Amino acid sequence: MHSGPIVASDPAGAAPTAPVAWARWFWPAAIPLLVVDLLSKEEIFHLYRVGEQPYQGIWLAFNPGVAWSIGHRVPWLVAVVTLILIPALTWYWYRFYRTQGRCENLAFGLILGGAVGNAYDRVLSLFGRLGGVRDFIHVDLGFPPFDPWPTFNLADSGICVGFALLLLLSLRKPAAKVS
Repeated sequence: MHSGPIVASDPAGAAPTAPVAWARWFWPAAIPLLVVDLLSKEEIFHLYRVGEQPYQGIWLAFNPGVAWSIGHRVPWLVAVVTLILIPALTWYWYRFYRTQGRCENLAFGLILGGAVGNAYDRVLSLFGRLGGVRDFIHVDLGFPPFDPWPTFNLADSGICVGFALLLLLSLRKPAAKVS
């Protein structure tokens, strides 16, 4: 009877590999964010129309570009760049950050979960099903730079939180020594 942790092994007889610790942080960040983002956009856009403000802080809008509508005149290019960046970022995370630690995997889970949520909207927009990424959270604090602030969604929030977390993590690590 085996009492230790279960580890994967190569059927060819190579040494067993360690359990995938990164998965305990990456997937619980990426999948719930993606699901909640898509469900929230589907529900709010089903109940209300674009341009409506049903509640304070909720404003429905389509964004064919990225933040501040950058690239709104070429939404197909924004979609293509997004579809190239997601696999590239996934490869970068898997190659360089996957083994770093919990926070790094959590951050990349948020970034990639959010990116896929927005990519879904961009692909639907290419086929005329949507007018761009569905945004509905509106922040207006009445002073610059928060007035006006772009309307955003939960995917955008995940991307920003993940990026901020990576930025903070980069500040805590000592710089590499140069010889």
